[in-house]
Amino acid sequence: MSKIKKIIQNLYKSFTVTGLPVIFGLLGGIGGQGDKWTKTFVLPFIFFICVLIELKSLWAIWTLSLIGCMFCGYGEKSFLRKLFKQNNILTRGSIGILISLAFIEVPILKGTWIIYLLGSLGIILTWALISHRGFGEFKVKFFGKEYNVLKVDFLSYSILGICGNLIIFRG
Repeated sequence: MSKIKKIIQNLYKSFTVTGLPVIFGLLGGIGGQGDKWTKTFVLPFIFFICVLIELKSLWAIWTLSLIGCMFCGYGEKSFLRKLFKQNNILTRGSIGILISLAFIEVPILKGTWIIYLLGSLGIILTWALISHRGFGEFKVKFFGKEYNVLKVDFLSYSILGICGNLIIFRG
């Protein structure tokens, strides 16, 4: 029975490392094109489930603070944009910092601070330096609806999936 359990655990970890970043990229890209619920609620909930499974602790609920992070915008009415007077590296980097803080329970409980710092650095740099670039778009069908997904959104949310999973599972 322990061999089967180990195989299932390995398959689960393989999926979270390879499959989730692609799913995150698609959901984040679709969320950027109108169906905001995909990035605002679905992504944080997936991360919450992953943290809950890995930590086996109710502290995983802190991960749901990602919902608030996904509500942070950088548009004209955004609090952060008003604070920094424009949509710049500081505005977007601040969102990266907030996203990283949503994973703080992982190193607190696991003691994996170096991996947390590396994953957080990836998230912060992605949001600060990449998330506002224009790389074009591609079409994707989701629930029977066609979306023009921005490649930068796909890339940013895929990197979030990679760094988030690094923080959760590799520590």
